[in-house]
Amino acid sequence: GQFYWRMPAGAENVLGLTFDDGPDPVHTPNVLQLLGQYGIKATFFLVGSQVERYSSLAQEIVRQGHAVGGHTYNHKVIVNLTHQELADELYRCRQSIKDATGVDTDYFRPPRGDINYASLRFAIARGYKIVHWSKTFSDYKCDGTESLLQRINSTSLVNRDILLFHDTNPYTVEALSSRIPEWLSSGFC
Repeated sequence: GQFYWRMPAGAENVLGLTFDDGPDPVHTPNVLQLLGQYGIKATFFLVGSQVERYSSLAQEIVRQGHAVGGHTYNHKVIVNLTHQELADELYRCRQSIKDATGVDTDYFRPPRGDINYASLRFAIARGYKIVHWSKTFSDYKCDGTESLLQRINSTSLVNRDILLFHDTNPYTVEALSSRIPEWLSSGFC
């Protein structure tokens, strides 16, 4: 119950839409507008230093009813950190989110998805719930809408998938603008 890579059992026709690396002052507002257009809620895994820079944007994410989680303070790969460094990254990120939004989140996603047994145990022992994903489309490559759509379209989605995207590039918004209506018409919510 502390490591998730799919939505909870019992959920029907559900996809977990998640966004990493923000908030981004250029692209996060576009993601929020798109989600609002379709009445969709998502989870944003925020980088603490970005939250401090763009606290009003972090507040807007929460104000619109989206969930937030931590993604470290400096977007550091956690398997390379000492226990003290990891504790600092987790704490500073969580505190940044709490200070900006009032939300004390225990959700955490490791940058790049890199996690090992030691860092997993360490984070869980400190009360964090690790949220991974079941589908990723490598939108971090920023290689264009068509390339991203090809990767999305080549993957079959199933109930309870957690989808990983990034709210840091325009291609994600463009690709999701066409895919979200299709997912909704296919019965996913």
